[in-house]
Amino acid sequence: MALACTPAIPAFAQTTAYAVGQGSPNQIALSIPVTASVGGRCGFAAGSAPSGTYDQPNFDVLGLNHDFTFELECTGPSRVAVVSTNGGLKTAGAVPAGYATLAPYDVTLNLVGSSATANQTCQVATLVAGSTCTFLGPASTTQGLRLNANSIDQNGTYLRVSAPPYAGASQLVAGNYADILTVTVSTSP
Repeated sequence: MALACTPAIPAFAQTTAYAVGQGSPNQIALSIPVTASVGGRCGFAAGSAPSGTYDQPNFDVLGLNHDFTFELECTGPSRVAVVSTNGGLKTAGAVPAGYATLAPYDVTLNLVGSSATANQTCQVATLVAGSTCTFLGPASTTQGLRLNANSIDQNGTYLRVSAPPYAGASQLVAGNYADILTVTVSTSP
Protein backbone atom coordinates (compact mmCIF):
# COMPACT_ATOMS: atom_id res chain seq x y z
CA MET A 1 0.00 0.00 0.00
CA ALA A 2 1.37 3.32 -0.98
CA LEU A 3 0.53 6.51 0.76
CA ALA A 4 1.05 9.83 -0.88
CA CYS A 5 1.10 13.09 0.99
CA THR A 6 0.19 16.17 -0.92
CA PRO A 7 0.12 19.53 0.76
CA ALA A 8 -3.24 21.33 0.71
CA ILE A 9 -3.08 24.20 -1.73
CA PRO A 10 -6.12 26.41 -2.28
CA ALA A 11 -7.49 26.19 -5.76
CA PHE A 12 -7.75 29.38 -7.79
CA ALA A 13 -9.74 29.61 -10.93
CA GLN A 14 -8.18 31.57 -13.69
CA THR A 15 -9.98 32.81 -16.69
CA THR A 16 -8.32 34.38 -19.60
CA ALA A 17 -10.33 36.44 -22.00
CA TYR A 18 -9.28 37.10 -25.50
CA ALA A 19 -10.21 40.03 -27.65
CA VAL A 20 -12.77 39.47 -30.36
CA GLY A 21 -11.20 37.35 -33.11
CA GLN A 22 -8.59 35.94 -30.76
CA GLY A 23 -10.26 32.68 -29.92
CA SER A 24 -13.02 31.38 -27.80
CA PRO A 25 -14.20 32.31 -25.23
CA ASN A 26 -13.78 35.98 -26.02
CA GLN A 27 -15.87 37.39 -23.17
CA ILE A 28 -16.31 36.90 -19.43
CA ALA A 29 -19.43 37.74 -17.45
CA LEU A 30 -18.55 39.41 -14.15
CA SER A 31 -21.03 40.02 -11.35
CA ILE A 32 -20.57 43.33 -9.62
CA PRO A 33 -23.15 44.00 -6.89
CA VAL A 34 -24.14 47.66 -6.65
CA THR A 35 -26.19 48.95 -3.71
CA ALA A 36 -27.34 52.43 -2.84
CA SER A 37 -29.80 54.16 -0.54
CA VAL A 38 -31.72 57.40 -0.46
CA GLY A 39 -31.96 59.24 2.83
CA GLY A 40 -35.17 60.93 3.82
CA ARG A 41 -35.70 64.42 2.50
CA CYS A 42 -38.23 66.66 4.15
CA GLY A 43 -39.29 70.27 4.03
CA PHE A 44 -42.14 72.55 3.10
CA ALA A 45 -43.36 72.44 -0.51
CA ALA A 46 -42.15 75.33 -2.64
CA GLY A 47 -44.36 78.36 -2.06
CA SER A 48 -46.35 76.54 0.62
CA ALA A 49 -44.50 77.12 3.89
CA PRO A 50 -46.71 78.04 6.84
CA SER A 51 -46.89 81.82 6.88
CA GLY A 52 -49.29 84.72 7.12
CA THR A 53 -50.88 86.93 9.70
CA TYR A 54 -54.24 86.91 11.39
CA ASP A 55 -55.82 89.94 13.04
CA GLN A 56 -58.98 89.46 15.10
CA PRO A 57 -60.35 92.68 16.61
CA ASN A 58 -62.10 92.25 19.97
CA PHE A 59 -60.95 88.65 20.33
CA ASP A 60 -61.83 88.84 24.02
CA VAL A 61 -65.52 89.13 23.04
CA LEU A 62 -65.57 87.26 19.70
CA GLY A 63 -62.92 84.60 20.21
CA LEU A 64 -60.63 83.61 17.37
CA ASN A 65 -60.36 80.82 14.81
CA HIS A 66 -58.01 80.75 11.82
CA ASP A 67 -56.17 78.09 9.78
CA PHE A 68 -52.72 78.57 8.27
CA THR A 69 -52.48 75.98 5.50
CA PHE A 70 -49.24 74.53 4.16
CA GLU A 71 -47.95 71.49 2.31
CA LEU A 72 -45.15 69.14 3.26
CA GLU A 73 -42.68 67.67 0.82
CA CYS A 74 -41.34 64.65 2.71
CA THR A 75 -40.19 61.41 1.08
CA GLY A 76 -40.90 59.39 4.23
CA PRO A 77 -42.19 59.80 7.78
CA SER A 78 -41.75 63.28 9.25
CA ARG A 79 -42.20 65.34 12.38
CA VAL A 80 -43.60 68.87 12.56
CA ALA A 81 -43.13 71.05 15.64
CA VAL A 82 -44.19 74.51 16.82
CA VAL A 83 -42.70 77.08 19.22
CA SER A 84 -44.55 80.10 20.63
CA THR A 85 -42.66 83.31 21.36
CA ASN A 86 -44.96 84.48 24.20
CA GLY A 87 -46.94 81.41 25.28
CA GLY A 88 -50.13 83.38 24.59
CA LEU A 89 -51.42 86.57 23.03
CA LYS A 90 -49.49 89.29 24.83
CA THR A 91 -49.64 93.06 25.02
CA ALA A 92 -46.99 95.41 26.33
CA GLY A 93 -47.33 97.51 29.43
CA ALA A 94 -47.81 97.23 33.14
CA VAL A 95 -50.31 94.82 34.62
CA PRO A 96 -52.66 96.62 37.00
CA ALA A 97 -54.19 94.60 39.82
CA GLY A 98 -57.09 92.48 38.57
CA TYR A 99 -55.99 92.67 34.93
CA ALA A 100 -53.96 90.46 32.59
CA THR A 101 -51.72 91.12 29.58
CA LEU A 102 -51.50 87.51 28.36
CA ALA A 103 -54.47 85.67 26.81
CA PRO A 104 -54.51 81.90 26.22
CA TYR A 105 -55.42 80.16 22.96
CA ASP A 106 -55.15 76.70 21.44
CA VAL A 107 -52.93 75.52 18.60
CA THR A 108 -54.02 72.54 16.50
CA LEU A 109 -51.62 70.82 14.12
CA ASN A 110 -53.20 68.66 11.40
CA LEU A 111 -50.83 66.72 9.10
CA VAL A 112 -51.91 64.85 5.97
CA GLY A 113 -49.76 62.23 4.26
CA SER A 114 -50.30 59.86 1.37
CA SER A 115 -51.62 57.08 3.60
CA ALA A 116 -51.87 58.53 7.13
CA THR A 117 -52.86 61.61 9.10
CA ALA A 118 -51.84 63.05 12.47
CA ASN A 119 -53.73 65.63 14.54
CA GLN A 120 -53.22 67.12 17.97
CA THR A 121 -54.18 70.26 19.92
CA CYS A 122 -52.13 71.93 22.65
CA GLN A 123 -52.61 75.08 24.70
CA VAL A 124 -50.19 77.71 23.46
CA ALA A 125 -48.71 78.02 26.98
CA THR A 126 -47.24 74.51 26.44
CA LEU A 127 -45.38 75.63 23.29
CA VAL A 128 -42.56 77.38 25.13
CA ALA A 129 -39.26 75.91 26.33
CA GLY A 130 -39.58 73.50 29.22
CA SER A 131 -43.22 72.63 28.53
CA THR A 132 -44.94 69.38 27.64
CA CYS A 133 -46.82 69.63 24.33
CA THR A 134 -46.05 66.67 22.06
CA PHE A 135 -45.34 68.96 19.13
CA LEU A 136 -43.20 71.50 21.02
CA GLY A 137 -40.32 72.40 18.71
CA PRO A 138 -37.96 72.67 17.17
CA ALA A 139 -38.59 69.54 15.10
CA SER A 140 -36.01 66.74 15.07
CA THR A 141 -36.01 63.04 14.25
CA THR A 142 -37.57 62.41 17.67
CA GLN A 143 -39.40 65.66 18.51
CA GLY A 144 -42.66 66.94 17.06
CA LEU A 145 -45.98 65.51 15.89
CA ARG A 146 -45.13 62.42 13.80
CA LEU A 147 -46.70 61.74 10.42
CA ASN A 148 -46.05 58.07 9.66
CA ALA A 149 -46.20 58.40 5.85
CA ASN A 150 -44.66 60.36 3.04
CA SER A 151 -46.35 63.61 2.11
CA ILE A 152 -45.75 65.16 -1.29
CA ASP A 153 -48.14 67.98 -2.23
CA GLN A 154 -50.97 66.63 -0.05
CA ASN A 155 -53.79 69.07 0.69
CA GLY A 156 -55.34 69.40 4.16
CA THR A 157 -52.30 70.14 6.33
CA TYR A 158 -52.79 73.17 8.57
CA LEU A 159 -51.95 74.94 11.82
CA ARG A 160 -55.06 76.32 13.53
CA VAL A 161 -55.22 79.01 16.21
CA SER A 162 -58.46 79.14 18.17
CA ALA A 163 -60.00 80.39 21.39
CA PRO A 164 -63.52 81.02 22.66
CA PRO A 165 -64.34 84.51 23.96
CA TYR A 166 -61.99 85.30 26.83
CA ALA A 167 -63.26 84.08 30.20
CA GLY A 168 -60.18 84.45 32.40
CA ALA A 169 -60.33 85.37 36.06
CA SER A 170 -58.83 88.80 35.26
CA GLN A 171 -59.89 91.38 32.68
CA LEU A 172 -57.56 91.90 29.73
CA VAL A 173 -55.79 95.26 29.50
CA ALA A 174 -56.82 97.24 26.42
CA GLY A 175 -54.22 97.04 23.66
CA ASN A 176 -52.92 95.08 20.72
CA TYR A 177 -52.07 91.47 21.54
CA ALA A 178 -49.63 89.35 19.54
CA ASP A 179 -47.70 86.10 19.45
CA ILE A 180 -45.39 84.49 16.90
CA LEU A 181 -45.54 80.78 16.13
CA THR A 182 -42.52 79.17 14.49
CA VAL A 183 -43.13 75.90 12.61
CA THR A 184 -40.29 73.47 11.79
CA VAL A 185 -40.17 70.09 10.04
CA SER A 186 -37.75 67.15 10.10
CA THR A 187 -37.47 63.61 8.77
CA SER A 188 -38.37 60.89 11.26
CA PRO A 189 -36.92 57.48 10.50
